[in-house]
Amino acid sequence: MLHSRLIGWFCRSIFCVGIFFTVTGCMIISYMPEAVEPTPPPTKAGIAGFFFYTGAVGDPKKEQNSLPIEFRLIQEALENKGGFAAATVSTPASLKGIHLNVYEIVIEESIASRFFCSLSLLTLTALPCYSSRGGFLVQYDLLVDSELKKTYRYEIKERRAQWIALLPIMWMNGLMVDYRQAFQGTIYQFLRDAQADGHLHLHMAPT
Repeated sequence: MLHSRLIGWFCRSIFCVGIFFTVTGCMIISYMPEAVEPTPPPTKAGIAGFFFYTGAVGDPKKEQNSLPIEFRLIQEALENKGGFAAATVSTPASLKGIHLNVYEIVIEESIASRFFCSLSLLTLTALPCYSSRGGFLVQYDLLVDSELKKTYRYEIKERRAQWIALLPIMWMNGLMVDYRQAFQGTIYQFLRDAQADGHLHLHMAPT
């Protein structure tokens, strides 16, 4: 009896894993914008504080809650492309200096897209589905000396196609712009816009 149950459990597990890889392998997903790096300032100076608000609640039972990848992307962009000597995670904004609050809002797909894509999944992607309405809205609030100077908003667009006929070309996902690169694209665009507005370097005190 136990032997039969183990065989049944193993077969069901293999079946579920097969369905998972079949469905995910039939999807091609890409994001916009591309990450076009800005020209960094010739010298670095000052310290910028920042915080990324995900809306997620950490598990209080865990000793450490790892920060989402967006924190690292923002920090690297501010230090490597924004002209800051250092960028530190901090909240609330300090009374002096530059601080950046970043928010991300999910842009829901249309009802029609959700319906047809759900129907496609129910048929194991035998029915094709295409969606280009979903994504994210990333908002950058730039504060100088704890005063809001300007708000910048950029959209991350998601395009997704799923169909069993796409399985032979699933390798194309490796050529597409992924979410991380698209998020970087919004950071770089923010740096270009904020520098053009004169909000970054005018308030950078020497370290």
